[in-house]
Amino acid sequence: MKIVIAVDMDKQTIAKRTGQAAFFAIYEDGNIVKFVANRHGQGEAHHQHTHKHMGSEEHTNEHARDVRGLQGCDIILVQAVGENMREALESIGLKVKKIRKKDGLTADEVVKNFLAGNIKN
Repeated sequence: MKIVIAVDMDKQTIAKRTGQAAFFAIYEDGNIVKFVANRHGQGEAHHQHTHKHMGSEEHTNEHARDVRGLQGCDIILVQAVGENMREALESIGLKVKKIRKKDGLTADEVVKNFLAGNIKN
């Protein structure tokens, strides 16, 4: 199973908002495989400025272009995800599962807890 986690610039801290993550960490069999850069990960000010005049469908399509590198993965574990990003992730076949801070503060912790069955709805 390939698991995706949205992370900050340090490539370990869970990103608070998935669409604004610096990177997507991809894990397979509990091990990090690679990082995919997220061009939306330039911060809230950039995100608001860039999408201020976009419609919902255009915004979703923008995110869809950013997540193409995640195709072939099975699930993404997120703290928070906007509607447009959720649609983009689901459009490439990713299951979106919400996590909480108690599930782990780093990508490694979250993946370990998920694979151990410790993350509940």
